[in-house]
Amino acid sequence: MHELGIAQALVEQIEEVRAAHEGRAVVSAGLRIGSWRLVVKDSLEFYYDVLTRGTALEGSRLQIEMVEATSRCSRCGEVFTAEAPLLVCPACGGPGGELLTGQELNLVSVELSDD
Repeated sequence: MHELGIAQALVEQIEEVRAAHEGRAVVSAGLRIGSWRLVVKDSLEFYYDVLTRGTALEGSRLQIEMVEATSRCSRCGEVFTAEAPLLVCPACGGPGGELLTGQELNLVSVELSDD
């Protein structure tokens, strides 16, 4: 259900961009979402559509890039896919590590119409 809150914040950010560009129509918004954020893409798109219905953002679409979580082993430096909350290096078996990707939740672009 946290997708509703994310969609609300996203609509506000996109509206700020639109207002800063003389109210031009929004075609699309690009997002990067890390797998560890546990965002359900279909739910986010649903809530975005509901929240933008009847507004200046109606008809705009989300372009969502899902980012796989990766980690670097603190023992051997191996970079590996982080699939579980307990990180274990597949190369050396070392525990933990530094999470490199997977926590993203960023608005990275807003495409505006030429009109």
